[in-house]
Amino acid sequence: MKETHALLAAGAGRRFVGNVEGRDIMSDAVDVVVTDGFTGNVALKTLEGGLRFLVGAVLAALPPEGIELLLPLAAELDPDGTGGAMLLGVDGVCVISHGSSGARAIVSAVRVAADLAGAGLVDRLRTAVSPQ
Repeated sequence: MKETHALLAAGAGRRFVGNVEGRDIMSDAVDVVVTDGFTGNVALKTLEGGLRFLVGAVLAALPPEGIELLLPLAAELDPDGTGGAMLLGVDGVCVISHGSSGARAIVSAVRVAADLAGAGLVDRLRTAVSPQ
């Protein structure tokens, strides 16, 4: 971890903010969080569970006309709409989904993978982090 931190801090043409707190993950303080698989999985599932609870509690507390106003936001926060996240460090596009993903999440993850491949993201990332 210390070696990776030093490499990232040395620069790759990007702004590196260093170590962040869990509260920073959903803020505009960072765009990408680099973590090991276990920690990342705990953070991701905690965020998803917290958001599901919060959206459900807010929707349950609102009158019907208020619910309709928030449905687009609830849909945007639904992880099944994205289906997964890109795994970096492999030579290609790899989208990781939950083991409990349903059909909608898998279709969404395949769509994300196709979009990433079509945009040439792997080559663009390779260029962005290669020594200048």
